[in-house]
Amino acid sequence: MLRTCRQLLEVELRRRGVSFAHDIESGRHVVQRADGTRLLISLENLSREFERDNDEGRIARFVDSVLGSGSSPMVWQEAESRLYLALEPSDYAERSDLARAISNRVDRVPVVFDDEHGAMSWVTQQMIGDWSVTEDALIRRAAENLNAALRSATLQSDQVDDVQVAFIASALPFKAALILAPDFRAFVEPTLGWPLFAVAPARDFLYLWNAQHREFASRLGHVVVKEFTHSAYPLSAEVFELGDKGLRAIGEYPVGA
Repeated sequence: MLRTCRQLLEVELRRRGVSFAHDIESGRHVVQRADGTRLLISLENLSREFERDNDEGRIARFVDSVLGSGSSPMVWQEAESRLYLALEPSDYAERSDLARAISNRVDRVPVVFDDEHGAMSWVTQQMIGDWSVTEDALIRRAAENLNAALRSATLQSDQVDDVQVAFIASALPFKAALILAPDFRAFVEPTLGWPLFAVAPARDFLYLWNAQHREFASRLGHVVVKEFTHSAYPLSAEVFELGDKGLRAIGEYPVGA
């Protein structure tokens, strides 16, 4: 009989001699790291990934990322090159204490991304205090790093009837967040013009097209809902407008209708 993601995680933690408990209220695992840090672990995203490929090695890699990144507190000089702005759903039981609403469904959250382990963790107020930096300084550095990732990315587009539709090829696994980069307009405008419409149903999924083709949104509903409901890291089934006044949601595809 195939073991569940939850069972495999607990087997892996026991194998490594890592103590854990269950948080009855949230259903998450409580893990004590070697440095004394207490972690609350949600398996929601990991379970979605495991259901797609049944790769048991994914569980061990997940535990590596949880335990390996915390052997000692990260100092600012180590953290600053790993800071990014990310898009996260706003319906988590516990939202980031640094979250800023983009829409009713999506937050902007500063994160630390460990490229070696492929692990992303939210920045907390305590981390800012430990680093002796201001929140504004941290956000600026995260935006600079997002710009650097944007410079390494490429914009690819296809003609769908009379509409130019673009997506971004990037090594960043949460590439939908590139829409937050300060230089995003300069990156996309030569190809698509300005303002734009966008959909970002998952962390790694972003479609863009010129706002003069407003009706094109009606043709993407099936794709957006499919990605949103099946992705390991869903974001939102909303349609966004990017213009001179910033980023805002202008509509939402029905999910589960």
